[in-house]
Amino acid sequence: MPLAEGQIQVRGLVMGPGTMFETLRGFDPWSRQARAEQGDGRAWGDGAWSGAEWTAETVVPIPLRVKNAADRTPGGWVAAHQLLAEAFAPSHEDLELRWCTGGTEYVLFGRPRMVEPEVATAPAGWTYTRAAFVALDPTVYSGVEHSVSLGLPSTIGGLTVPLTVPVTVDATVIAGRVTVTNAGRKATGLRLRIDGPVPEPRVSLLTDAGTATLRFWLTLTSGQWLDIDTAARTVYLNGTASRRGLTSADGGGWPILPPGGDAELAFDAAAYNASALLTAFWRDAWH
Repeated sequence: MPLAEGQIQVRGLVMGPGTMFETLRGFDPWSRQARAEQGDGRAWGDGAWSGAEWTAETVVPIPLRVKNAADRTPGGWVAAHQLLAEAFAPSHEDLELRWCTGGTEYVLFGRPRMVEPEVATAPAGWTYTRAAFVALDPTVYSGVEHSVSLGLPSTIGGLTVPLTVPVTVDATVIAGRVTVTNAGRKATGLRLRIDGPVPEPRVSLLTDAGTATLRFWLTLTSGQWLDIDTAARTVYLNGTASRRGLTSADGGGWPILPPGGDAELAFDAAAYNASALLTAFWRDAWH
């Protein structure tokens, strides 16, 4: 169910307007700090120096007023608090922090880190509670994940008999290419799945900056697939066995969607097979 304006969600628990968890001033998923790879002093000179810089992980404070509207007793507060504690329990994998601002849902990926109630008011059936979420990936993504599927390119029409050149052969290429859009203000990676049978598949992303192509030097049989993450630069066969060593990145490197515009995604292979399929997933991204 879509979130209402001002609502926040972690592990299926919705907080904010219309819930037992009133959000207070201080919820901030937008602040960022820089992380420098080198920041030491200069060994033979004044001042300091800095190398490559990146955005650090982000701690998102979530201040709440917890109250059970149906049971404003200490027991009612405990019931509400347990729901909150369950949502913010430690996790062995990244979770979503989802919120709605300006009618648009956004999401950060990371781990819950804190639930700290001021229990002095619990006997009255409510507390101020500080919760926190650490976004290990500081990129803000669209709440909606986009996806598109395409097969290998084929041709229809044209002539197939020997002719004396020059001659015009009209034919139309179908499938194999599609336009993809990152509506955000930050570049974003693609998650790709290639389903066989397909020999030596390759995926290209054509942008104004050039063409980036991934080539996979293997043949997928029927029932086999590749999972590719172009941001993490991982390639797995059937979800488990790494095939990074059988992958080469040509041209512009690993395909990354540029911000604020369209790009063309292309699928090709050493030989045509009507059953081969590429499915791409991505989210719009912001700083």
